[in-house]
Amino acid sequence: MAKKEQKTEKPKIRKTDTRRTTDKWKKKKWFTIFAPKLFDQKEVGETVAEKPETLIGRIIKVNARELTGNPKKQHITLFFKIKDVQGLKAFTKLTGHEINSNFLKRVIRRRISKMETNQVVQLKEGEKARVKTIVITGKKLTKLKETAVRKIMVEKIDYASKKRDFDDFVNEMVFGNIAIKIQNDAKKIGVIRRVEVIKTKLIEGK
Repeated sequence: MAKKEQKTEKPKIRKTDTRRTTDKWKKKKWFTIFAPKLFDQKEVGETVAEKPETLIGRIIKVNARELTGNPKKQHITLFFKIKDVQGLKAFTKLTGHEINSNFLKRVIRRRISKMETNQVVQLKEGEKARVKTIVITGKKLTKLKETAVRKIMVEKIDYASKKRDFDDFVNEMVFGNIAIKIQNDAKKIGVIRRVEVIKTKLIEGK
């Protein structure tokens, strides 16, 4: 006897409620995002949300070139966190910066010494920040000299943090003279090719 063919049921396709999706989207509003006073509260972007309170804590990434107009800073990303919303305006707090990894790969070469430090600093208003710094030399240094350079790096960064709040501290690390100060002291030990504060991050504070 021939076997009876079994009927294959087609999977049921659930229709999307496009009307509900459209209504939900209509409830959302566009908010303009502004940088902190350190950057003259420049407009840095827009974001969409249904309720203003859902924006609080959202992290925004901005290229430093967009804020400063300086093409030499295009390898730097600044991080802002939305802390306040007034009407359709969202105001932010600076939470740190980071240098593009591809940029670092280009400046690092063989047959040189590369010294890195990773430290936590105490800031003026009770805030704490993590700072990563790198020094690249023109030629290989002895272990003893590398240790001496790292000591200079740590001391200069630590000293710079004592009199500053986080905004001013990051401004000094990214746009200030901290790299020059480290280089001026470190070049007494060996040939210094480059100094970069590669990352700052607020880890404790308002």
